[in-house]
Amino acid sequence: MGRVGEEVWGIVDFALNDMYCLARDCARDEVARKFVEPALELMMLDKALEGKLDRREALLRFGEMYATAIAGDGYVGPREVELAVGGELGGGAALLRLATLHLLNELLPDGLRFGVHTYVKEGIYRIAAYGGDAARLMRLLAAAAPSAGGGYLSPKFEGFVGEARAEVRFGGMRLTPKGRVAADLTISEGDIDVKYNVYLREHDILLQFASTDRGRAELAARLLKLAGVGAEVERVGGGGVWRVRATTDMLAAGRKELRDAIAEVVRRAAEGGWVNSETADRWLEKLEKGRALREGWPKYNVQLTEGALVVRYRSTNPENIEREAKRLRDMGLEEGKHFAVRMPEGGKAGYVYILREGLERAAWLSVHGEGDQQELAAEFVDLILERAEEKGGAVYKKALEVVRRGREVGSLKLADVREAEVFVGGKKYVVTVLGGGAEFEEGESGRKLLRIKITAEIDGVRGEYTITFGRYGKDNKALGRAYARADAPGGREADAERFAALIKALTGKEPWVYRVGNKMVVECGGEHLDGFARYAELADAITSWLKIAE
Repeated sequence: MGRVGEEVWGIVDFALNDMYCLARDCARDEVARKFVEPALELMMLDKALEGKLDRREALLRFGEMYATAIAGDGYVGPREVELAVGGELGGGAALLRLATLHLLNELLPDGLRFGVHTYVKEGIYRIAAYGGDAARLMRLLAAAAPSAGGGYLSPKFEGFVGEARAEVRFGGMRLTPKGRVAADLTISEGDIDVKYNVYLREHDILLQFASTDRGRAELAARLLKLAGVGAEVERVGGGGVWRVRATTDMLAAGRKELRDAIAEVVRRAAEGGWVNSETADRWLEKLEKGRALREGWPKYNVQLTEGALVVRYRSTNPENIEREAKRLRDMGLEEGKHFAVRMPEGGKAGYVYILREGLERAAWLSVHGEGDQQELAAEFVDLILERAEEKGGAVYKKALEVVRRGREVGSLKLADVREAEVFVGGKKYVVTVLGGGAEFEEGESGRKLLRIKITAEIDGVRGEYTITFGRYGKDNKALGRAYARADAPGGREADAERFAALIKALTGKEPWVYRVGNKMVVECGGEHLDGFARYAELADAITSWLKIAE
């Protein structure tokens, strides 16, 4: 096997020949499988190095096999790709894996070569790539990992997508025999590429790939996914042809590189008089602006850290980080206020971190925004809820809580509460709110307080009700307190009950009412404050106070 270095085949000889127990133990399938796959990879890669096998085909097949191994015994993280090799003769199998990676790097162009670290823990051999090395390996695996119908076969493979840098190249243009404008477009990643056809039809743009080889069609769908467009692999009729298709709106959701290449096709067609200018302008506007469908989003990580919801996207690719930051700005979120950005540096991943206020604001925009901004926010919120639901349990519950609060903020008017019937202490009250507002004031200790004032009629008794919120205790909880008035109709107890009925009518939750000496105290917590924030007259002041009072 001519071009392979002696050191590589020395490792292979040691693993396959010098281990006296291999022949005996390979009679068992679970042991044999550890050696057969890397041995096949070695032979395939060596043939490619000798020119006896197409280099790109070898890269694709290796990527499929290595990704499959990771799906079973590996881990994919934001900055790490790891394959575990354990059990009997695990050391020999790990040596073969290292030999295949050595050959793979000889096949790869300089910009995609990567290094790995190997260590042993609890009898398990772990082969891992970190940081920039992991990012380069992920690029190859993103293009090659097995898929079906256009979707990856393992959820682990989704972790590769964030590092993808799919390149799009525009080819020649022509008119078909039927007078339709056609062009060639090539998408490549990890030194693997596919050529697509682009057609400018009467009412839309169509990008298509068709082949009798389903594997090539799956590859076409994967590369299109890496360019930001999710498309399915479908069989044409009942025959043996498989195709992948994406039309205008789907293409407008893609990455800038793809949209720019298709826009170039449209511009050239318009300049040549093959497409009328009005249609071309409409397509160009959509492509330049982009339309963020869910398929175009990367995989955000959603988790709980010390009870707080953490929403973060990580990547070692600066372009990916900037793309997500721009998308959030286009949505109407503000950097520093709603999300934080850290660019990759020194091989370490950067991130886009969505603050709680950012997810709440996105949820609000998903309901109350307008046009593309509203659509983009709705896609983002749905995506985050999907990710949270995948985690389940407390993560999903917390995400729903944040989104629900965001959607409700400012969604009502105080005057919407008219003749609302509520029960407090077993007694029914009828509540009509006439108006109100909220303002800040400074307490004796210098702390910022929030004062909410409501004018309401409760069981025919009109009154002015005021409750003041502050931060208290070691955990800095938001608490609101009010004191019933002795001069109110029926005295303190009756006033406290009416106040409780008002708060329940506004927030859906009954406050705590208790006596301190000769005073009646009405007390509210954070859940009541969330309820008050649903009202437009109170929302801005509450949101601002929560920030400055932290």
